[in-house]
Amino acid sequence: MKYTYYGNVNKRVRALQQLGYVKEDKVKSTKAGFEATEYELTTRTHLALMLDSTNLEDLLNRMDEDVASEILAAIATLTQSVETE
Repeated sequence: MKYTYYGNVNKRVRALQQLGYVKEDKVKSTKAGFEATEYELTTRTHLALMLDSTNLEDLLNRMDEDVASEILAAIATLTQSVETE
């Protein structure tokens, strides 16, 4: 990251923050006397990473009916709310 420009990183972090993938955690003072914001990953990020690395067919084969029903209900609710917007 030696040749990475602060403006590029800042722009990308702000975009991730707007999308809900990172959130501000705390503000710390640097050795140079400036304040720097630390960020943490959100639950949405952890879910996205998990879904990206998971074989969905394998996951479906391993879950029971109750879990499948809960996931289906959550997806149906989210889908309906997107359609009504």
